[in-house]
Amino acid sequence: MAIRLQDIANDLNLSKMTISKVLRGQTDVSAETKARVLKRMKELNYRPNISARGLRTGQTYSVGMVVPSLANPAVALMVRGINEVFRPASYSLVLSSIEGDDEMEERETELHLSRQVDALIFCPRSDASAVPQALTETTVPVIYAGTAPPRAAGLSVGLREAEVGKFAAEHLLGRRCRRIVYLRGPRTAVADQRFAGFREAHRDAGVSVRQDWIFETHPGASDYRSGFEIMQRLIASRVRPDGIVAYTDLLAAGARDAVIAAAIEVPKQLQIIGCGNVADLCETGISLTSIDLAHEEIGRRVARMTLKRIEEKGETAQRSVTLSPKIVERASTRAN
Repeated sequence: MAIRLQDIANDLNLSKMTISKVLRGQTDVSAETKARVLKRMKELNYRPNISARGLRTGQTYSVGMVVPSLANPAVALMVRGINEVFRPASYSLVLSSIEGDDEMEERETELHLSRQVDALIFCPRSDASAVPQALTETTVPVIYAGTAPPRAAGLSVGLREAEVGKFAAEHLLGRRCRRIVYLRGPRTAVADQRFAGFREAHRDAGVSVRQDWIFETHPGASDYRSGFEIMQRLIASRVRPDGIVAYTDLLAAGARDAVIAAAIEVPKQLQIIGCGNVADLCETGISLTSIDLAHEEIGRRVARMTLKRIEEKGETAQRSVTLSPKIVERASTRAN
């Protein structure tokens, strides 16, 4: 005989409403009670009848998500955080990527909405200045994972981007670096905010930023090769920085390898910090200090905000959230 919610409630001496709240991922249930319920569900091999639930509530128990690219490690971390919240609530995440194509972005957004998803999570491109037209017309809750473009309606969970550049520069300045190269990435709103933070840290420390040590990269170019070649040119010109801040971990890895090839000791003679905290990359060779961009936590916050919006079915008292990055120190800046 199929196990029902009421059976679990009776077994644990809890209300059916409490069991239902655990399934929906609501936060007004204690961690101890949630653990008891989930443990008992697993023991009984309980599987909620999503179809019956959908007929009863008018919901699909699915959430769409549009991302710029599946090749981005940040997406995998964000999805891990989202699923950590969605799974206990029996929600499915339907993921699609647009690979930098504006038309595909519009089409994938419309496809999700046509599937009658209960909400849509939208991850804006770093160079986005607007959102798909479909998002401006839908009544489905929309949550932005990342900084929402100007005038976009909906809640968002993002990062304090200026702090990325600021914290990275402060980290090196605090280790007595005074000649810092900045591999700033492409010209996007996000990159501009991070560069502003980099300059702010120098200004606060009373250290000048050398404009000829600020390097942009081009969209589509290999970050690793760009970092390697930029440092090769600097070293050949007999310029000797004592620190490097890179917009991505791949840029940092390329710069590091060029420096090592030139017999410059890291971190004794030159310290390097990347951005993204991609563990597999950062732990290879001389391990890279990096800025963790809180992707998993952004995913968890987005998922909880999404479930709350679905539950509210109307106006919300929730507000958008911005999180701070943090430094993960490794050998490339670690003091001897």
